[in-house]
Parts: sequence; structure tokens; C-alpha cells
Amino acid sequence: MLGKTVTLHRSNDSGSTYGTAIADIINIEPGEKTAETVENTTYGSSHDYKEYDYGMKDGGEYSITVRYKAGQTDVDAIEDSLDNSVKEHLQLQFPAPISKTESFRCLVTKVGRPLPRGEHIDRVIGLKVDGVPTSGTLT
Repeated sequence: MLGKTVTLHRSNDSGSTYGTAIADIINIEPGEKTAETVENTTYGSSHDYKEYDYGMKDGGEYSITVRYKAGQTDVDAIEDSLDNSVKEHLQLQFPAPISKTESFRCLVTKVGRPLPRGEHIDRVIGLKVDGVPTSGTLT
């Protein structure tokens, strides 16, 4: 998914507020919310079909390619989170026509090496959602 209008924001206060956009997003592979299933078939019922209940849910994993802006330090802070096993609080903002936010606590699972592309420097960041993601309306 081309992400040039989608922005990623980092929180310094455990998700209460989010700062300005982190770099430029070049590409986003969005995480998918999933749910495990637990078989709950009543044996001896009048049919031969399995029945299921919901199990644990998973907020997904994002892969985001960012392009550095001059003076930007948030990507370096995210890399430090990986090095120091610290969880981040991040928010994706999807402008109109979607007009939504997705906020989540996450583990940084990968930070690619800085890759020069002409006059630009790109990096790939992997983020594993930890706990319940929160959706909101972008105002």
C-alpha cells in the first residue's frame, strides 16, 4: 500500500499524546487483525459439522518503509527501542476519505539498515502490535 499520505506518529508519554509525523512513509504493509478459533463441537448433535468459538485475537504486524527527513530522530529512537527491548506507543493516521487513526503499543521487530536511494535515505521498520489496538476518528 502506498503510504505517502498516511503518517506514523510516536508517543513519549505511553500513548496519551502523539508527536509530529515520523519521517515520510513510502510504503506500508498493514497488519491484519486475526482471531484464533477453538473447536467447540457438541458431539452427538444432529449434524456432522464442527462448531467454533473465538480464541485469542492478534493485532497484527506492520512493515513500514520510512524516508528520513533532515533532523529527524524518532526513527533512531525506534531503533533504540529494539536494541533495549522497550515497547513503543505509535499511531497511524489515515487522512480523508478514511479519516481514521490506529493507535497501538508495539514491539519493534526489525529496523533495516539506512539505505541511500539517490539523495534520500530509506529504512524498513517492523512493528508487532502488543495488546489491543485502538481505532479513532481523525479530526
